Parts: sequence; C-alpha cells; structure tokens
Amino acid sequence: MTTTKLTGKNVSIGRPFEIPPGLFPAGLNVPLPIEDSTPVQYAEIIGETHRSFTKYDHRKNGGHYQTPASIAGFMAECFPYGGPYLRVLDPGSGTGILSAAVCEAAFGSGTVQSLHVDAYETDPMLVNLTHLVLAFSREWLVQRGVALTFDVKHEDFVLENAATLETTSKINGPGRSLTRLRPEYDLVISNPPYFKIGKHDPRAVVGASVVHGQPNIYALFMAISAELLSESGRLVYIVPRSFASGPYFRRFREVFFRRVVPTAIHLFESRRDVFKSQTVLQENLVITARRRMEGKALTEGQVLVSHSNAAHDLADRQGLMAPLDSVLDLSSAHKVLCIPVCEADLELVQVVRSWPNTLHSLGLDISTGPVVPFRATRFLVRGGGPDTVPLLWMHHVLPMRIEWPSTGNDKPQWIRDTPESSRLLVEDGTYVLLRRFSAKEEKRRLVAAPMVQGRLNAGMVGLENHLNYIRGVSRELDRELAQGLAALLSSTFLDRYFRLSNGNTQVSATELRIMPLPAEQDIRAIGGQIHAGLDSGTGLPEIDVLVARTLNLSAGLLAG
Repeated sequence: MTTTKLTGKNVSIGRPFEIPPGLFPAGLNVPLPIEDSTPVQYAEIIGETHRSFTKYDHRKNGGHYQTPASIAGFMAECFPYGGPYLRVLDPGSGTGILSAAVCEAAFGSGTVQSLHVDAYETDPMLVNLTHLVLAFSREWLVQRGVALTFDVKHEDFVLENAATLETTSKINGPGRSLTRLRPEYDLVISNPPYFKIGKHDPRAVVGASVVHGQPNIYALFMAISAELLSESGRLVYIVPRSFASGPYFRRFREVFFRRVVPTAIHLFESRRDVFKSQTVLQENLVITARRRMEGKALTEGQVLVSHSNAAHDLADRQGLMAPLDSVLDLSSAHKVLCIPVCEADLELVQVVRSWPNTLHSLGLDISTGPVVPFRATRFLVRGGGPDTVPLLWMHHVLPMRIEWPSTGNDKPQWIRDTPESSRLLVEDGTYVLLRRFSAKEEKRRLVAAPMVQGRLNAGMVGLENHLNYIRGVSRELDRELAQGLAALLSSTFLDRYFRLSNGNTQVSATELRIMPLPAEQDIRAIGGQIHAGLDSGTGLPEIDVLVARTLNLSAGLLAG
C-alpha cells in the first residue's frame, strides 16, 4: 500500500489501483486504467475525460491543450538517458502525459534506476488528475524495478520561480544573491500554456527582464526552465514557432539563448493537425536545448532538424544535421532561429547571409502605413472628389503590381487631403509596398509591388496600416532600384528564406530591416530588366528565373 497526497488530502493508492471517492466533481467519471495500460495510455484517457467534461472557454483561458500521445512519446525520447538517477521538471503538467512519457522512456533506457518528478499546475482538477497519472506511473515502474517519487505543486510556475530571472528588487530583495539558490533539473519537459498576458499582470512584471509589451506566457515558462537546468541538463518544449523571430520576442531570445543552445528542432508543418480537435491554429515545433557551459564561448556544433506534417506521420519524419550557425547566429543581436529542413534550405541560408547589404546600408528604410482605419473614419470616403487622394489597402498590393482602384471590395478607396489629415498621408513618390499580413493557409509570406511616382496621379497618397513601405532616407528610391527590390522580395527565394525563420502571418518591418540584400548593382540589374523588357504584371515564375540568372543562383535553389 502506498500513500499519495492529492491537493491536501492523504489518500491511499492501493493494488489494484483505486481512485479515492469525492476527489472529483459530480459528473466527472474518471476511469480506472485498463489491464496492461501504460502510463501514457492512461494519461491520454484521463486527458480525453477532462476535455469532454470541461468547457472549451475554460481550457482556452487556462491555455490547456492536451499533448497527443505520439508527440509526448517523441518528446520524451529526445532526452539522452544515461545516468542511474533523473530529476525531472514538468511545468504546466495538464494531466501529466509528458511525465508519464518520461517514465516509460526512462524504463526503456535500461539505465535509469530512479527518478523524481516535480510537476506544476494551477487548475485544481488537473492537479488531481496529474496525481492519479503519476501514482499509476509509480506503480507501473515499481513492477519493473524502477523507483519514482513525485511532487505535484498546485502553484503558479512563473510566480514561484521568477526569482531565477533576477528581475526586480521586489523579487530579489536588497543585496540578495540568487546564485545557485535553485533546484537543478536534468530534464525539463513541457507543453506550456499559451495565451497573452497584460503588461501589468504579476507574471509579466516579474518577467520584465525577459519580455515586454503584452507577452505570451509560454516565453516566461521557457526562460525560467532554462535557468532551472543543471549544468548538463536539457529542456524539451513544444511551443508555437512565433518566438523564433520578430521584435516581440527579441528580448526573450537574447535571454534564452544565453542560457541554452538548441540541439534538435522538429517542425510540424500543419497548423491544424498537431492539436487536432482543439482549435489550435499555430505552426508548432518541438525544441530540444542543452544548458550552455558558464563562461564558455560556443563556436560550433550541429542541430538535428526534422519535420513532419503533424503527429500522425512522426514516424516518417525527414531530417538533416544542420550546422549550428545556420540555425542560430549567436553573434547576431537578434538571435533569429532559422529552421532549414533540407539541403536546399541550407544552401539558401548560406547564399542569402553572404549578401553584403541591408536596407540601411542602401540608404533606405521601411515604415508602416500611417492610416489606422478606425481612428481615421472621418477622413475615409468611398468616392473620389476634389479634396481626396488614393487610399491603398492590403488587397490593392499584388505580386509585382498595384491594382487601384479595385472592384469587389467595399472598403473606402479614397482619403481626404486636408490640413487635419496631412499627418496620415505620404508624398507621392517611388516606394516598394509590402503586405504586412498573410492568411494562415497561405504559404507565401512576402507580397511586394513597386509603386512608381506618378502611377496614381496624385500629389499625396494614403497607405493603410496593414501595409509596409520601403522608402528612401539618405537618397531617392528610383524606379530601377524599387523594381529590383520588389522583384527580389517577390521571388520564391527570399520568401523561402523568410519562412525559414518566420512562422507568423505578420511580416514585421524589423525583420525586413535586418534581411540581407545583394549588391546594389545586382538589384539594379534585376530592376533594369523589368523596366526594359517586362511589364509590371510579370508572373512569379518569370521573376524567379530573372533573379536566379542575375544572382547566379544554383539550379538546386531554383528547383527547391
């Protein structure tokens, strides 16, 4: 007979396995494990029971998305089990399926003799469910000669461990040193909650050194977990890909990759099928990272990069070993995480990163359209007039061409040109316009078109906030250069390069500012050929051929 503490209640878990009465609310019929069940199988059944009993809004508000059993098993196998004792952390445990998977993998390794699991969960019902799963896992392991101890903490993981980030005097206290005043785990494994928190949320306040603005809580989980690793520890997380690039997660990436270095990344290409039936529309990945040695520079290494459509084809995943500096440029201030999934992607990264320019070095910059429709309603009109000028929205910008005015869309296509609205307008000039967003189902992220001065026959132009525009700063942006840039940004090559690090639907100006660009004479050569022999309606295949020929890109890149 063994005893387990369930949310303050001492209950007996006997053989055969029993569920104490009165532990769960009426109507929640928690099943017993069936004969020959494994810990993961039982956790999966428990998870389905919880999902069918609770409302969707409750799970969404808590950021609870049950990890599929196949993914839990895959994540547990990402850790190289080698020693006799294993200390495991499972923050945001849900129903404990990841801890259960670690228990199975630890036994399967043949080396682990005992392990301890610390699990964190804020939902009282999930706390009790995690207890049941780990209690069953303990009985399952005992029968196989492996010892398991565990502690399920009904606490907020971020608030309880934020001191490891050494963020504020309120947390640290005057003169208090936190060096090594923390548990150290061999493995941190997690499917953390996923939702945004306000900047005044206590978790955002204590994590101010890691995040800013309105952060997503999963970044705080990852940052704290990195701090809790032992010197040889590893973390395995399944998270949205959104942290990999962009300004919102820049501070997080700086902190995170100061503590850990990736050793493996698995990319799920489907936005819908990873957490099937749980209405998750994110591009997700599993990242495995090891603790970086204190004071030791990291100069080389490799990362195992693999990909599959979703959970159902994990066994058929494709992968390659990529040089660490192709995946993560640790010398860069932005620490963008790039995910090349094939040899052509590796070649593409090498070629693009060899280009000598950025927008800044070319005397250019990129800005966001100043017209925010709901704030400028009084200036927007549906029909032109003597005091109106063109207003361009995202749908007016197509690959390599601007279609204004357009039909089939009821948005106002003119904006008033008055002293009061002048701050919302830009002078008619030569620009490169880019859409800031793409639909979730679209693979193409970059949609660009040149806007040549005089094209709209107006002295001023309105650009809606869902557009970015490249403009001259220390020089004029002329037609040849604008057309070359637009063609380059419209090419399959740069779109693929952009998507290697960006899984979002948003195209931020920051990411475009740091994107490498070829020599100016090459960009002009592309633009000049368009000006000389191609019209603005040139198709993307022709653009790809033109860019590849001008830049001497290999046939492999053209086919890739």
